[in-house]
Amino acid sequence: MSRALKFLMFIYLVVFIATGVFMVLIVNADDASAPWITLLVRNHGIVFAWHLACWMVLGMFTNYYWDLFNQGKGLDAMQVPRILIPLMVSPFVFLPTYNLWLASSSQSYLLFSVISIQAGFFWHALFTKADQTLNKTASIPWTVNNGTGRMSTKAAPAAPQAPQEPR
Repeated sequence: MSRALKFLMFIYLVVFIATGVFMVLIVNADDASAPWITLLVRNHGIVFAWHLACWMVLGMFTNYYWDLFNQGKGLDAMQVPRILIPLMVSPFVFLPTYNLWLASSSQSYLLFSVISIQAGFFWHALFTKADQTLNKTASIPWTVNNGTGRMSTKAAPAAPQAPQEPR
């Protein structure tokens, strides 16, 4: 494993543990808590957003390791550029989860942590699905008639109807 990868993993681990500890302090805070904890409680949205982002990145790392191990490779085959690709698209993966949390009235932090790690794990599937949708040719059930009215002038005349016999 390269030094850059070890450094990135160390930074990630520090941020993940710190935001996790802060979330535990926020959830267990009361009126007698220290002033810095009440500051965290007032800004719990920022702390939880960072914590959700850490869960999402954990999902992305897990997906990378899953694919690596399914190919029969070990940790020595890890490549920094292959790990940085999911990190570059992480804002696009994170924003729907964060907006879901903002719009929710649920107080369950665990639910959104699970949703975030799942979004991170399936990031590649989400972008593959979006790419397939974008590359599909559009099937428009109507055409533009260039302003010549509702009916085309080239429409076939109606077939004559045979007179019906009275019953």
